[in-house]
Amino acid sequence: MPVQSFLRLVRWAALALGLLAGAPAMAADLPGGPTSLLISYRAEPSNRPAFRAYLQGPETALLDRLKREGVLKSYQVLFNPFVTGTWDAMTVLSFSSYTATQRWKEIERTRPGGLDAAGLKLARPLETYSADLAWEGEAADGGPPGNRVVYVIPYSYTALDQYKAYVDAYVIPQVKGWMADGVLSRYGLFLNRDPVGDPWDALFVYEYRDLASFGRREEVVAKVRAPLREDPAWKHWNEIKSTVRSESQNTQAEILSAGK
Repeated sequence: MPVQSFLRLVRWAALALGLLAGAPAMAADLPGGPTSLLISYRAEPSNRPAFRAYLQGPETALLDRLKREGVLKSYQVLFNPFVTGTWDAMTVLSFSSYTATQRWKEIERTRPGGLDAAGLKLARPLETYSADLAWEGEAADGGPPGNRVVYVIPYSYTALDQYKAYVDAYVIPQVKGWMADGVLSRYGLFLNRDPVGDPWDALFVYEYRDLASFGRREEVVAKVRAPLREDPAWKHWNEIKSTVRSESQNTQAEILSAGK
């Protein structure tokens, strides 16, 4: 049985036995409804160039309009530079409020995944996730967004409260070290509000300053971890991390357009 499926089985077995009764449900832990939507898309290889141009043109125009109207707080359109087993593109939409997501539901009636008839000839929406941006940070000087390499990592976790503690004590100290080194410009860590089924419960979106910085990723990870190994709390989470979460296939992406 795959590790990801095993962790999900453990989680739901624990819920059934009441072992996680002391852990509050996500809805009770987070006020209001989720204000982020993440939509992934798949295109045939032959349609990728045209779909890329479509996202930079008509799709970005739609998102810009929604931002001017106050529906969107910000957005990003990401494109996978390679043909992989994950997705070809992803839009990351941050709404001004949960009620503002109603506008997107109205758009979906005639534009599935935000794509009009021309867009749907080039690609299809894969999945739409309602999520909370639970952790985020940005460097004072992150460099030009057009130069950045986005690295998207999906995770499944065993228990939400344990996972939050793990991120705070194990992940964030490392991320701060990467930013201090200068390789990381920005990060956002999303929690799926409906963590049932594949492919992810948590999604890490890292923006590396440029390709050279991304190439130093493993080097900087090792550099930052060296002093952290002296921290008992960090060391504890490092030793048990495989029981806390499992990682799925990662995706590199470039930023086609963004609005803040």
